Amino acid sequence: MKNDIFPEIVFRKEFSDFSKDQFVQAVDFILGKNDAFTKKYNANAASNLLKCRDLRKICDALNAEGITRFIPVKGMFVFNTIFADHLGLRPMSDIDLLFAPEEYRKLKNFLAKHTEFPPSHGRHSFLEHSHEAFCVISGKTLTELHSRITTMPVYGLIDEIFENTAETTDASGRKMLVPKIEYALVIMLMHDYTASSLLNFSVRRLLEFYILLSRADIDELRKIAAGFDFDRILDMQLFMIWTMLEKTFFPQNMFKIRGEFGLIERCGTGFHVKHPRKIHRNIFHGKTLPLGIKNYLGAILRETKAGMKFINIFLR
Repeated sequence: MKNDIFPEIVFRKEFSDFSKDQFVQAVDFILGKNDAFTKKYNANAASNLLKCRDLRKICDALNAEGITRFIPVKGMFVFNTIFADHLGLRPMSDIDLLFAPEEYRKLKNFLAKHTEFPPSHGRHSFLEHSHEAFCVISGKTLTELHSRITTMPVYGLIDEIFENTAETTDASGRKMLVPKIEYALVIMLMHDYTASSLLNFSVRRLLEFYILLSRADIDELRKIAAGFDFDRILDMQLFMIWTMLEKTFFPQNMFKIRGEFGLIERCGTGFHVKHPRKIHRNIFHGKTLPLGIKNYLGAILRETKAGMKFINIFLR
């Protein structure tokens, strides 16, 4: 089978057990090297097709209300673009959509009107607002409607992402916006590095990034990352990929060796970051804790009449 999607993936000897990961087995299956994975691949594909159906439900409703400036991110992005012909490559647990700021402000009224998309936990809580996301059920699938896909704001980035989108057609014939691949990679970095609970990097997560990277302009990605102070994040990602693979398509000098690399250790399913707060302090210059407190308090204020009165007075 012609390989027009996947770069060569060969693990270093000390990481050879990573080849047992289901994502790696699925890649081998697609390349005709692992027929034993057929049943699992087909099960993943069937599950993902159902999620694509549930995506269509909420997209149709949003479009009918004139809400059109949103993009699929993470798993749903890759399955609407690069992996469109390989729906069994890996399972999706949920749907993630990122909205332009002016569209996100319409969602509260949209969800109040469209009760067919109920809150995932019975009601919309201030905790959802504090993370700038509404969590709903579309069909049978958890669907997260994001304003920034990260626990901390990166000023100007969301606007720039939506300035760099293009229209594509998914497998069902639906037209939808998707980000340029360099910005899709930035979104992955935003999501994976700003929450302390996500500083565990699986083989699948790293290889998926690597596959997308092989189709991107890496110099353009570095330029975007530098513009938003994501240099350290990108360097860490490239370092982990370079460490586990025998040969990468990018040279070692594509990333800088940094002190926080010493906080990365191998675990059974990939890499684990020790002391996530130290990583956040180095990468985000100590901003995550105060921003988290600010977002939490702001959410509480927005959920109370007295709080909203205070906000309205403050903003006058």
